[in-house]
Amino acid sequence: MSTELPAPSLVVAFKEVDGHQVHLECHLPAPEHVKDPSKPVPVVIWCHGGGFFDGARTDFSPANLLPTLARGWAFVALDYRLAPQVTLEDALDDVRDGCEYVRSGRLDKALGGGRVDGTRLAVTGSSAGGALAVFASCTLSPPPLACYSLYGSLDLLHPSYNAPVAFPSGPIHLAEVAPHLDPHGPVVSHSPAEVDFSTMIAQGRTRACFYAIQEGKVLPWSTRVPEREIDLERPSEALRAYRATELVRRASEPRSESLPPTVCVHGTDDMMVPVGLSRDLVAALREAGVDAEMIEEEGANHGFDLVPGVYGDASKMGGIERANDFLAKYID
Repeated sequence: MSTELPAPSLVVAFKEVDGHQVHLECHLPAPEHVKDPSKPVPVVIWCHGGGFFDGARTDFSPANLLPTLARGWAFVALDYRLAPQVTLEDALDDVRDGCEYVRSGRLDKALGGGRVDGTRLAVTGSSAGGALAVFASCTLSPPPLACYSLYGSLDLLHPSYNAPVAFPSGPIHLAEVAPHLDPHGPVVSHSPAEVDFSTMIAQGRTRACFYAIQEGKVLPWSTRVPEREIDLERPSEALRAYRATELVRRASEPRSESLPPTVCVHGTDDMMVPVGLSRDLVAALREAGVDAEMIEEEGANHGFDLVPGVYGDASKMGGIERANDFLAKYID
């Protein structure tokens, strides 16, 4: 099966902050996949991973893009500004602004009109992007019609983000990555990942992201909250906003209307983001009366969808297609 990725139909700046433009790209489905040619197609927004420090809108795999297009949906991949030159809240604002750009009809207008229906919207993403998809979806009013988190880092207060990690590929030294971690450096919103997920060896800014994870500094460096002020046992109200289950608890009543139906896909052997974070979110949503589904990929590690050979392998694509089945209930 061919895994050649089509060129985007449109690349456009959806916002500008202090002279810095943030872009999205839109891929439209082929005419033969559109269910009703007389109607504009639903939209799936994709938020890339990268630990909040790295990544680009182009960091999706055939397993992310091609099944979406095959269902007759538009695939919209967002850039967002990256830590530590901005804060996590800035990145989250970018995702919410990207969602509103689509929902307001501005994307459809940029495409010439009558192409996409921004009101039939699902927000999705992987790893850090999965977290941003959930955080944005739970704080947009109204929420999108559905949300999909692929091994999302859904609780930045979890010990796994706040304790040193030893990567099997060996230690990373500050001198290798320091320029990328200068909070006063140039703002970056597009930094394509440089990592081999089969070996977990990273280069460039991706290596800087891995260094932050290695040192257990993702939370202070992405939020700019001084380490001395971070109490994981009694976190501040502001920091609790980066725990997905807390957003479910805070949601206005009836929570079944203020929170999106959500599906989580997560590998049971994920060495970077514990599978329990997705399990906890799904349990909290169900308790709140929200449709939620947990899909576990037995033995899969972080970034399993980015390893070559996944797309086209029915056994490896099963969880991703089940997640798309979940989205179809709400956006088709």
